Amino acid sequence: MVTPSTRLVGLSHRRMQWQGFTMALLAAIFWGLSGVSAQRLFMTYHASAGWLVTVRMGISGFLILLVTAWRQGIGVVWHPWRSRQWRLQLIIFGIVGLFAVQYSYLAAIQDGNAASATLLQYTGPALITLYLIIRKRARPSYRQFTAVGLSLFGTWLLVSNGRFNSLHIPLGGLIWGLLSAVTLAFYTLYPGRLLQRWGSSVIVGWGMVIGSCTSQFIFPIWQGPRSWWPWTAWVFVAFVVLVGTLLAFWLYLASLNYIEPGPASVITSAEPLVATAASMMWLGVHLDNIQAVGALAIVSAVVILALRQPSLS
Repeated sequence: MVTPSTRLVGLSHRRMQWQGFTMALLAAIFWGLSGVSAQRLFMTYHASAGWLVTVRMGISGFLILLVTAWRQGIGVVWHPWRSRQWRLQLIIFGIVGLFAVQYSYLAAIQDGNAASATLLQYTGPALITLYLIIRKRARPSYRQFTAVGLSLFGTWLLVSNGRFNSLHIPLGGLIWGLLSAVTLAFYTLYPGRLLQRWGSSVIVGWGMVIGSCTSQFIFPIWQGPRSWWPWTAWVFVAFVVLVGTLLAFWLYLASLNYIEPGPASVITSAEPLVATAASMMWLGVHLDNIQAVGALAIVSAVVILALRQPSLS
């Protein structure tokens, strides 16, 4: 017999699930629009990828640590630095993980476009699957084989438009996009113990600060805009930093309080679709029909892997 209290519990559970789905979807939308906003900064205001990485990671990382200290205490924020082992792992994650993935992704946008850069980066889960299969010397399952095959086939269609003797995105955008997929795989696989021990907000916050400091040495913040930008340019910068990084990160983590990581990862695979649609409508980026098929193949591969694995990010 279904009692009123049981019905209320069921409604409450469904409401929480929808809340989690909405948060994860908003995170994907903000991530996708962030890449398009970065492309607008590169195209219209001649910003550099390195300068934007320094600003984006520095401000976002500082704010994440500030909020974490306010909610959990300042001691929680400094704990990872008290051990040489954790310090070294944190520095490696910040430089080889976060800085590398952020810069290669924005450089792929600068040399190509947000749509192709996001799609190429989303081949990262297939690289992770290949790595784990090789490392464990395991026979790939039908699901894994299909996903990796779709990802490789989709990438070929995207960059070649189905022709063996042509390249339909700039070479620089292709190289940086593939590098962003490799660094995304490292960023996903490496910090497992760090995240389990200290929590995602502390590790990602410090990783962004370390990555920003690294970027500052290579791309100093004072070597930014050569002329005074209009207020519209700073709106795009604020959107990339506050909405496309800080708010999107918080929404994704908050969604995990209501839904499992697998479904959350499936929902956030909407990011390349959002970036592609926004690029086409807003920036005039054009994908041929065959390239569009390639884009769908890449997204399908991510969904297939996310349905089986606990998390992709």
